[in-house]
Amino acid sequence: MSVFNYLSQPVPRNNRPVQTILLYITVVGLILAIFEPFQYRLSNFVQFEVLIGFLVVLVITLSIFFFLLPKIFTKFYASQEWTIGKNYLHYSILLLTSGILTFIYDYFLLGKHSLNECFNQDFFYILRWDMFAAITIGIIPTIIELFITQNRVLKQNLTEAKNLNQLLSGRNKASLKNAQSDEILLTGDTKESISLLPNEILYIESSGNYVDICYINHTEKHKIIRSTIKQMEEKLHLYNTLVRCHRAYIINIDHIINIEGNAQGYRLTLKDCLQEIPVSRTYMKELKEVLSYPKNLG
Repeated sequence: MSVFNYLSQPVPRNNRPVQTILLYITVVGLILAIFEPFQYRLSNFVQFEVLIGFLVVLVITLSIFFFLLPKIFTKFYASQEWTIGKNYLHYSILLLTSGILTFIYDYFLLGKHSLNECFNQDFFYILRWDMFAAITIGIIPTIIELFITQNRVLKQNLTEAKNLNQLLSGRNKASLKNAQSDEILLTGDTKESISLLPNEILYIESSGNYVDICYINHTEKHKIIRSTIKQMEEKLHLYNTLVRCHRAYIINIDHIINIEGNAQGYRLTLKDCLQEIPVSRTYMKELKEVLSYPKNLG
């Protein structure tokens, strides 16, 4: 489960395909021209044409993975659902495809071999070398691209977190004073239930078929009942300070004291609460709107 949880963590997806293609062809072109690896020698005009051919193959590969596939598999490539696991899969298949297309270009176009000459000794020898070369060289711009994307998103999230904290500091806390005095009865699929004032709720966390209701009553306390986060959200939809911020969390925004940004997204610090609450990209817009336009409960 630890590996699964790691691969399921959100990560920013590259949404700048043109810049990415330019980065790849620049880095790969410079590596081939300057270092001349894998017995490649840029010694004459013919070899220069070969270099251009390799770069064209690379552009075709990158166009497939950064333009075509995201349009075909829109659900898989949704930025809000992009994870470490999808990132690994995407770039691994990209590098493998780059090696295969490089081999096709090298063996059939440059080597002028026919289909009848497939699966001979030269076929597998050249295939191994082309795959190894494409992956070894291609991984360098891939690492650079991932680093650039992480830092760009980190910078954006830090700026956004700063703006959200400004909204938070300027938020009208009168809603707490004017909050309804009526208690909310939270029930589950069993006889377990709890009655709380809206401003007593810190957060609600989903845990399988149960939810953990964290509330404040002099100290932080917890109540676990058999229910889903969706059922809790439906019961609390009239209380606009109790907001869904993650697939597993409902948060009381009147208890937020700080918002931090990182490359994966945002995390909330609550008053009188040790646990930090994650904010997913799916719910970030709603959270920002609620912080911008605070209303009384009910």
